[in-house]
Amino acid sequence: MNLLNRRHALIAASYGSTALVCAALAHVLQWPAALTALLCALIGMLPPALRLARERTEAAQRQDQTQAFVQRLLDVIPEPVYIKSEEGRYVFVNEAFAHRRNQPASFIIGRTAAELAPDTDTVKLVSDEDQRVLAGDTVYKEDRIRNPLTGEIQYRIVTKGSCLNAEGRRVIIGANFDITSMRAAEKQLQIALTQQTEVAEHTRTFIQHILDVIPYPMYIRDAQSRYLIINEAFVRDRGFTREQILGNSPFDLSPETPQARRSIEEDKAVLAGYPLHKEEGGQHPASGELYFQRVIKGRCSDTEGRPVIVGVNIDITELRNSELQLTAALDLQREHHQQTLDFVQRVLDLLPYPVYVKDAQSRYLMVNDAMARDHFMRRDQLLNHVGLAESATPELMRMHFEEDGEVLAGQRILREDNSLHQHTGRETFRIISKGTCTNAFGEPVIVGAIVDLTDLRLAERELKSAFEREVQLRERTQEFIQRLIDVIPDPVYVKKAGGFYVMVNNAFAEYHQMSKEALINAKSPLLLTSAKTRAISVQEDNAVLAGIEVFKEEHTSRKATGEEVFRIVCKRPSVYFDGMPVVIGIDHHITQWRVAERELQRLAQEDTLTGLSNRRHFHMEAASAMARAKRYGEALSLLMLDIDHFKHVNDTWGHQTGDEVLVETVQRIKDSLRGTDIPARWGGEEFIVLLPHTAMREAQLVAERLRRHLAELPILTSTSKVPVTISIGAAQWQRDEPLDHLVSRADAALYHAKEEGRNRVVIAGE
Repeated sequence: MNLLNRRHALIAASYGSTALVCAALAHVLQWPAALTALLCALIGMLPPALRLARERTEAAQRQDQTQAFVQRLLDVIPEPVYIKSEEGRYVFVNEAFAHRRNQPASFIIGRTAAELAPDTDTVKLVSDEDQRVLAGDTVYKEDRIRNPLTGEIQYRIVTKGSCLNAEGRRVIIGANFDITSMRAAEKQLQIALTQQTEVAEHTRTFIQHILDVIPYPMYIRDAQSRYLIINEAFVRDRGFTREQILGNSPFDLSPETPQARRSIEEDKAVLAGYPLHKEEGGQHPASGELYFQRVIKGRCSDTEGRPVIVGVNIDITELRNSELQLTAALDLQREHHQQTLDFVQRVLDLLPYPVYVKDAQSRYLMVNDAMARDHFMRRDQLLNHVGLAESATPELMRMHFEEDGEVLAGQRILREDNSLHQHTGRETFRIISKGTCTNAFGEPVIVGAIVDLTDLRLAERELKSAFEREVQLRERTQEFIQRLIDVIPDPVYVKKAGGFYVMVNNAFAEYHQMSKEALINAKSPLLLTSAKTRAISVQEDNAVLAGIEVFKEEHTSRKATGEEVFRIVCKRPSVYFDGMPVVIGIDHHITQWRVAERELQRLAQEDTLTGLSNRRHFHMEAASAMARAKRYGEALSLLMLDIDHFKHVNDTWGHQTGDEVLVETVQRIKDSLRGTDIPARWGGEEFIVLLPHTAMREAQLVAERLRRHLAELPILTSTSKVPVTISIGAAQWQRDEPLDHLVSRADAALYHAKEEGRNRVVIAGE
């Protein structure tokens, strides 16, 4: 009696022993006290005097009717329910319990769990639980079992409680609720969510890898100029950590610098539709050093359709510094997923759901607490009423009564309903179960149950919608990445194993003079290159896929045009959308810079008119020759040459003829020298020749040969024949003598040769 609600016990005591059984059943099924009173009142409706007179003769008949009603009531419940005695023998079992055990109810009634259980462990577990329940405890647990008939794993909620029966003996009342379908759906939804989470993570990693493989600073900013994505080169260039940069604007990072304000103004122009291509220089805000860079900014849309700014800063400081140091003659060209949410929740926990009993006029005779809550009404407002809201439509009322009529005619209803809740207007998904039986008086009643599946169905719908959104997000992300790499002016590509291209940018397709579709769909993409290049490319790709990065400079010829190409090749490993390893590569073309460097180096070493070494280069060559002469104890001599009366040539025939005389004079000097000799233009019509391995006697012979070679024949120019003679000063190098001192002695000898009448060789004194 201690497990019965006190109000149930008082009601049962008022109506006799049969009512005590109803009170016990009401307590287990969680009927409220008012419903218990109603049921007891129905049993005790006979006049007191007549009931006392006939009680002894009809007691057995009433008990049978009551037990039959209880049995019919239990059979309507779609989940297994049973009642056991203190000895553990089954007193009542419903049809669902017998069907679950695949045994008739008549075989189960009167037997114990020890006689029916398949093993001793189960017998002990059931016995221990029964003892706990009889001692006043309750059992509520979830079991994972294997179906003895099908072998399938099943999940169920097991509940047990105890109360006193009509004879005052304690009985055990239990129920099992099958939740296998809900657990399977939960598992499937979790698997789908995990897969989508992995795809989103691969996508984010792939985007970051594409940016990090680019060797110069690159970033993506939102419409408020806040950094959304940055690559490794950008972090190194700025001198901040990635965490300090992301989410902040240039003004937040360097509020006092004009560069930050200018950058934000540029972002506004780019967002207005004006792409930016410029070269800028100045003092670097982080290091304070002088720098030059090519700034490229463009606008595109991110995966959500919001405008973002894609920026690239290409460092050209080294080239500009070389240009400033060597010459100003050349101009350099300057082009360059929260993720998927968790949509799954435990939808049904199979706690008591709405259960009701109605009479033949569809009026509620019994309802449980869940039913009252579902209708947002008190229990007494539902009893003896049909329970339809005042706003119910005629169609709903007709369907309600017609369905009840079909159930009373013997049809069992088990269907899923998707409609708007008649009281809340909320869309609901529910399993409607209805059946009929007779009550203790033989009157037909309707017993129904409602299982709410709304959360599960809405979760399934949201998951499907989320999955579709994830697929669309992936497609938009891939389009965004394509737009992103198309902004890059250098060739960029993504390859899978075997050299198959899965993504290329416009610059890559233009370099190969093929469309992007043709490159991606090529059955043998490596055949686009030579056999040697194919072998190198395959070897590099395999190394990159194994985790090794490639960063090198290549000097090749373009297959389509044959033009000379210099480029920096950068390859890094990554993971594609589908989780497959890929190679991300970029070819940074520096051909114009390398050609310019080569030309600048030539201009720095040669005299433009004559092709001889200039004074600066001569100093370098002479220093090396003097170091060798000192190391090996060799002789070394120097000649200073000057064309006689060269001003007269310019005044008489003009400077163009003078230039032709200089060029031909140089050619004759070269013809008269050895391969090891070092000639150079010293300035104007004056030349210098360093003679390695040469003592003064041999140097004098060389000087005379030069003088005669020029004096013998006039120089034929485009306008006339010009007679030319030269004066030469010669000096032999003395050990440890500086080059400037040696040049001064030879120059003094040249001066004496001119004073003595020109067209002669003079030897310098010691």
